[in-house]
Amino acid sequence: MSNLSTESVSLVTKDQLLSIIQAQSDIIGGGLNLTQVMQKMAMLAEQLTFASGAVVEMLDGDEMVYRAATGKAQSRLGMRLHKDSSLSGLCIKENQVLNCRDANQDPRVDRQACQAVGLQSMLVVPLKYADQVVGVIKVFSIKTDSFDEVDAQILTMAAEIISAAMHSLTK
Repeated sequence: MSNLSTESVSLVTKDQLLSIIQAQSDIIGGGLNLTQVMQKMAMLAEQLTFASGAVVEMLDGDEMVYRAATGKAQSRLGMRLHKDSSLSGLCIKENQVLNCRDANQDPRVDRQACQAVGLQSMLVVPLKYADQVVGVIKVFSIKTDSFDEVDAQILTMAAEIISAAMHSLTK
């Protein structure tokens, strides 16, 4: 599963963990392509964190590109953000989970992009492939301060599933 400690996993509910395991089983046995895997995990991340939407962004040169999108971001599929002015780009650079509690006050975010999607808070987790951070999975909310440590754990598990799928589907 993940490198999360037993204590950390105990914060995730049994139902949430079962949903993640079921999604992982569906991906392994379902013959999904990478785009379908990213979309499935974005949908699951949105549902399990009670988010307004979720996206999987991949690094393309100096830009972050929405490769999968759900909820309020669904119409933004393909949206591009400069990596140096977005929280997603910072997540890749720092290789760590980042929580933006209030997009109107956080200097790390692209405020114009946040307004375009309609988000007030977000949680971003890096996607690692072959020891390199190549993208992120992000959930967001139309409310401020919407995400906590449990949400970070859930998103981290989703990121590990996407990363494993990237590894196996690109061999």
